Amino acid sequence: MFELQEKYKIPMMAILLAACVILSYYFHAIVEIENVFTHFFYIPIILATLWWKRKGLIVPVFLAIMLNISTIYFVKGALFNDLIRSLMFIVIGSIVAELSWKILKKEEELIKSHEDLKQRATELAAVNKELEAFNYSVSHDLRSPLRSINGFSQALLEDYAYKLDAQGKDYLQRVRAASQTMAQLIDDLLDLSRITRSKIHRGTVNLSVLAQAVTAELAKMEPERQVEFVIAGRLMVKGDERLLKIVLENLLGNAWKFTGNNPKAKIEFGVTQVDDRSAYFVRDNGAGFDMAYANKLFGAFQRLHAPSEFSGSGIGLATVQRIIHRHGGHVWAEGAVGQGATFYFTL
Repeated sequence: MFELQEKYKIPMMAILLAACVILSYYFHAIVEIENVFTHFFYIPIILATLWWKRKGLIVPVFLAIMLNISTIYFVKGALFNDLIRSLMFIVIGSIVAELSWKILKKEEELIKSHEDLKQRATELAAVNKELEAFNYSVSHDLRSPLRSINGFSQALLEDYAYKLDAQGKDYLQRVRAASQTMAQLIDDLLDLSRITRSKIHRGTVNLSVLAQAVTAELAKMEPERQVEFVIAGRLMVKGDERLLKIVLENLLGNAWKFTGNNPKAKIEFGVTQVDDRSAYFVRDNGAGFDMAYANKLFGAFQRLHAPSEFSGSGIGLATVQRIIHRHGGHVWAEGAVGQGATFYFTL
């Protein structure tokens, strides 16, 4: 809204009132049009109530009083039309003043909300800096001792194997395996953190092409497996291609992994309608899961199968959920033990 500087408001109002008086005199005395002359006063009424909000009502009240006094003085009695006009001055001024006041309050609320958002953005930036410092610490300070544990364990196995019995060698192998698992968990956590903080570059993405590329890589890893892939064509969406590929790598990778014991494995990727929205899905006929534990699937390091059954760190679905949420979507799963699973996501 246009806002005149305070020092110019009173002179501007005086000029407008003078102009209205002159125009009123011109139409009333010279042109002899009685029904028009007081209409000019709506201009200073509206501007006064816009500029001074409720305090600006003094202008329509003043004009109404002056109108009635002038008609009584000159006409020896207030005309009915002038009484109606004087009331209209006050009513219109009140309406404009009230609307201006509400607009002012809304502007103040918006300014306060904007300041709160700026404060939160500042706090979020500080948290992100702390996370970056933490990531640096994890990346360098924690990996170094793990590499030492793994390296020295390997050295013991190679250089002092003749001094170790079978049990001693087994202990060292377990130490090495644990250190490697810990290193993998650290890498997965760092990847999850990067994905959460990375900037999204939105564009048109062909999910069908991404799914075909992911399944081709899976088939190369285990060419001896016979798996039927059914991928719907031309599934076009708006999103970050790099992040959505990570989603499909995790979902299709899980489907590949959990159908490993099924000689007639089948993995589908397609789309369906859920609550009038497109829901993309990855379906398999693998190990499945108990729906009673479905709420745990997307938590970090949550696993429904023992590591001896299926490998993994338990971070993949948490990564999927973070990416889908950053795209403004939702992810959920349905399944049954021994009957496969279906993972849905919207964007």
